[in-house]
Amino acid sequence: MEKRKLEKSKLLLERAEKVIPRAAQTLSKAPDQFVRGVSPYAIERGEGCRVWDVDGNEYIDLASSLGAIVLGHRHPVIEEAVAKQRKCGTLFSLPGDLEIELAERISKIIPFAERVRFGMNGSDATTGAVRVARAYTGRDHIAKCGYHGWSDWSIATHPLRSKGVPQAVKNLTHEFSYNNLESLKKIFDEYPNQIAAVTMEPVSTVLPEPGFLEGVKELARKNGAVLVFDELITGFRLAMGGAAEYFNVEPDMACYGKAICNGEPLSVFVGKKEIMSVLDGQDVFFSFTYAGYLPSIAASLAMLDFMGKNEVQKKLWSTGNLLLKKYQALAEKYDVPTKAMGIGPHPIFAFKDAQGADNLALKSLFLQETAKRGIFTNCSNLMNYSHEISDIEEVAGRLEEIFKIMEEAVSLNKVEVMLEGPMIRPRNKPQ
Repeated sequence: MEKRKLEKSKLLLERAEKVIPRAAQTLSKAPDQFVRGVSPYAIERGEGCRVWDVDGNEYIDLASSLGAIVLGHRHPVIEEAVAKQRKCGTLFSLPGDLEIELAERISKIIPFAERVRFGMNGSDATTGAVRVARAYTGRDHIAKCGYHGWSDWSIATHPLRSKGVPQAVKNLTHEFSYNNLESLKKIFDEYPNQIAAVTMEPVSTVLPEPGFLEGVKELARKNGAVLVFDELITGFRLAMGGAAEYFNVEPDMACYGKAICNGEPLSVFVGKKEIMSVLDGQDVFFSFTYAGYLPSIAASLAMLDFMGKNEVQKKLWSTGNLLLKKYQALAEKYDVPTKAMGIGPHPIFAFKDAQGADNLALKSLFLQETAKRGIFTNCSNLMNYSHEISDIEEVAGRLEEIFKIMEEAVSLNKVEVMLEGPMIRPRNKPQ
């Protein structure tokens, strides 16, 4: 195997560490999430489902920009829409006409999206939804399941990431377990008439068990709480109407982003008119300069047009299911302690030790070898429309080489010895 050049990556990393905390703007992009000295530090360009690092090395991109890319890098339909809007302007001191057009389009696609507000990041949408739910119910406490961004209310329950969040805020957020209705019921029992919202990712690393989402909805309704689906990952991927459509469970509010405009900065939270009407006054505040950034809105409209004419979701399921099948077959063939999890549009490669904890050593070896073989992954993969069956077959061929290496390393108890750089640090979900 030809040795790759990484000189520019190494120099950029040295520069970054002098001026950028942790050398990255996003946790899962940080160099300690990859094997230093083997994985690239910076990506220079992308095209379709491929990216090239600053040293010119090519990779099949399975991470799809943490899910922000749903059609492919530099998809011509999106590029054309953004370029056209930029000729007219990007942001004005009054709303742009495209804002209304996109809000109307989303309302037609998603039945309960009677009112629509725009943000820039996922945390804007989830935090906006929580504020609206608190204002609507007059309550302060939140029951949550999953990761909902970096805001205080969301990260309050995280055992490693919540330093800097006031204890008073932590006391208002309560975590329940996925596929465990009793854990949610316990929160309602402990805080009667105090829960403003049940905020959750409708899909975790596994699918919801039969009746789980319906049970969550019923508990929320029974206890007067607003049900909020965080569809930052599932929205426009599982189906046009996201997980709510796919599982036929309608929440009161939902949050979208990432795939909504193929890499341009935009997030959306939507809800029933009765609930969202609290934003009609000035006492519930959700406002910032770049809300309604027009190139992003133009990109979203173009993306929705393209999805309406092409079977995008069907293809994401097809290529993703093939990747899951190929990966799991290799794990069983080579008897390596890893498994394929997740769903077609969001395949996950899981590495656990005998106690169920993250096997960081083996995961590090895997990431080291994928980088060397031109596969870009952080093990939480998100398919995009540019992935073809041939790309997945190519990935599978390279993965077989890696599984042979992992099998030998495990059998000889030399996983850490075979690492060519420091072991990765735990991520524990936040992006």
